[in-house]
Amino acid sequence: MFILPDSKVDIYTFRLVVTYIAIWLLVLASVLVFGQNSPNPVYKLDWSQQEWTDGQPYQIFSLDDSAGIAFPVHMGIEVYTRSKGSFSGYGETTPYIDGRNVQNFGYEQNLGVIFDPEEGEGNSPVTIKLIFSQPVQYLSFTISDIDAAEDRIDSVIVFGNAKNVFPRLSIPSEESTVKVTGRNAVAKGGTSGSFHTGSSFGGEATGDIIVTFGPEYIDSVTIIYSEVSKSSDPQARGIGLFAGLRFEAADLQPMRLLNFGIVMDENCQPVVRWSSEQEFGLEEYVVEYSYDGFNFFPAASIKAKNQYSSISEYDLPLHRGLNTNNHFRLLKTDQEGNTNLLTAQTISGSECYHFSSINVYPNPSSGNYVFIEIEATEQKPTDIAIIDQYGELLVQTRYELKRGLNRFKLESRHLVPGLYNLRFAIGQELITKQVSILP
Repeated sequence: MFILPDSKVDIYTFRLVVTYIAIWLLVLASVLVFGQNSPNPVYKLDWSQQEWTDGQPYQIFSLDDSAGIAFPVHMGIEVYTRSKGSFSGYGETTPYIDGRNVQNFGYEQNLGVIFDPEEGEGNSPVTIKLIFSQPVQYLSFTISDIDAAEDRIDSVIVFGNAKNVFPRLSIPSEESTVKVTGRNAVAKGGTSGSFHTGSSFGGEATGDIIVTFGPEYIDSVTIIYSEVSKSSDPQARGIGLFAGLRFEAADLQPMRLLNFGIVMDENCQPVVRWSSEQEFGLEEYVVEYSYDGFNFFPAASIKAKNQYSSISEYDLPLHRGLNTNNHFRLLKTDQEGNTNLLTAQTISGSECYHFSSINVYPNPSSGNYVFIEIEATEQKPTDIAIIDQYGELLVQTRYELKRGLNRFKLESRHLVPGLYNLRFAIGQELITKQVSILP
C-alpha cells in the first residue's frame, strides 16, 4: 500500500509519484498542442541536385523530395526586364560582376541572376518570378546581396500571387547592410561580404533578407530588383536568390464553381460564361450542347487557368444556331483525363427566330399523320427532320414557307411507337418539337 496512517515516508512517496505523473502528463499535453505548427511535411529545393541551362531566361526545377505527395511540385523561374541588355548566366557557375566564376553564388546553393544592361539602360529593374505547379504554404527563402557599393544602392520588393499576398521580411545578421520596411528591402550603405564588393562570396549574411510567407496559398512570387545610382548607366547588376527555399504541401480543397450562365451576343450567338476558384490539376473545360436534352455533343472547349488562390473567369462564344430550348452543360477534365459534369442550363432561343410560332398536333398521335402549323415572319424554305430518341435521323424533307400561316402534314404511320423530335431549320436557326407516337 502507498498510504499507511503512521508512515510519513509512504505519504511523501505518494506525493512524489503523483507529482511525477502530473509533470509527464503536462509535457505530453504540451507536445500534442504546441509540438507542431502544421501536420504537413516540409519540402526544400537543393540547388546542387538541379540541372541548369545557363543563360536562359526561364528554368523549371523539380523538387525531388516532394515526390511522395499526390502531385509532386515543380517550380519555374522566369527572369525578365524592360531594359535592353543581356543575361550573363544563372545556375551553379555564375559569372559575377568582377569577372570571376563563383560557385553557387555563395552560401547554401544560391542561384545567381546577373543582368548586363546596355548603355543608358541601367536604371530599369529586373523582375524574377517563381511559379509553382501547385499551391504551397509556409514558403520561405533567403535573398542575398542587397547592399550599396560605391554610388550604387540596391532595392528589392517582394509579393505573392500578383500583389494579393505579402510576406514578412526579416534580417538575419546583426551587422546587416539592409533596412526592411514593409514589403521593401533597401541597402543602407554598407557593402556585404568579406571582399566588400557587394557580394556574399564567403557566405556572410550581412546583405541577406529572409522572406517568409504564412499559411496563405502561394501560386507565384514576384521579386523586383532595382539599382539606384548617381550614374545613368550603372554596371551589371546581380542578385543572389533562394537559399534555403522550403515550403509545406498545401492542403488543397476541391474546385468550386461560383457561377454559370449563357448570354446572347449582338448576332444572337450564345456566349457561355462561368467563374471558379480553387482550380488545380485541371486540363480543360468542355461545353456540350443538345437540342433535346438527351443527345449532347461537344460544342467548344477552353484550357483551364489553374488559379487556386484567385478567381478564374471564362467567356466562351459558341458559333451555332439556336433551338426552341437549348441545353448546355459544363464539364471539367483533369490532367489525368478524367471528366466530370459540373452543371447544366437550358435557355430559349425564340427571340432570335424568324418563326413566330410552330404547332404540332395531335400530340400524342395514334393516326397516320401529324399536322403542322408554322407562322412565318418571312418567305423562306425550311428543312424538317424526324429524329428518334437515340439521335438517329429517320426522315428529312423540305418545305417552302410563305409569309404568314403555313399548314401541312407529315406521314407518321411508318414510325414505331415512341418519342420523336421534329426539327425545323430555317437558315442557321433550329426549333425542335417533341411528339409522341402511340400504337
